Amino acid sequence: MEEGNDFIDLTGGNTEQDNEKLTSVDDMIMSNVKELDNYNINLSTQREENIADQKVFSNKPNENEPLTNKIENSGVIQVPEEEKNKTILIDNTLNESILATIYRDLFIIYIKLKYVIKPYGSKEKKNYHIKQWDLWGPLLLNMFLACTLAFNSDEKSQMIILIFVIFWVGGVIIFLNAYFLGVKSSIFQILCLLGYCLFPLNLSALCVTFLKIKGVLRFLIVLITCLWSIYSSNDFLDQLTNNDQRYLVEYPCILFYLYIAWFIISS
Repeated sequence: MEEGNDFIDLTGGNTEQDNEKLTSVDDMIMSNVKELDNYNINLSTQREENIADQKVFSNKPNENEPLTNKIENSGVIQVPEEEKNKTILIDNTLNESILATIYRDLFIIYIKLKYVIKPYGSKEKKNYHIKQWDLWGPLLLNMFLACTLAFNSDEKSQMIILIFVIFWVGGVIIFLNAYFLGVKSSIFQILCLLGYCLFPLNLSALCVTFLKIKGVLRFLIVLITCLWSIYSSNDFLDQLTNNDQRYLVEYPCILFYLYIAWFIISS
């Protein structure tokens, strides 16, 4: 009976005080759970930030990563989104076949000629193509123009040499003029730009030479293609120059194409 009475006394005590104690304990538990949840959230966000920082600032190349991803993620070459599907990049060009190399070079020439034929476009694309210079296209266009003008010439070898000298010496002069005006570009970028913009003049030389066009029609054809070349080259040069220096850089280019146009008319 004593044990029973003790049990009755324990259970029959002040229930209000016991309930207050229980609610205070529950509040403490809930506060601790909330603090633990906040700590876990902060820990997870900190881990995500650390992973993001490692992706951005890590310079260690991944051996299993393709070469195209290494180039685009390195920050050296910024490829426009629309050009990623058009650019051909081969992981190892030393092991590729000769036909694959020729096809790749011809495709690059085709892409750049397309922007010469239609010079309007986004600045991002033009900046990308100016930086990715090559000399195969300018060399082929220069050779084609020299051979076309030498076709009806009495001194063929001298005409070919003269066209080559005009192009390469003129390109160096235009580069020096742009360099002293503060334009940040290499001589190969300028030569590439000038060479590809010879394409309209190549078309006019081909027409007037093999179609035997003379007189006013000959002059108009050469004039239109000369203006076409000037517009294309100046549109590319605008991406390299400031507005204050624009005309000083473009003026030698205008003289360059006018001089070649005069050779086509008088040939």
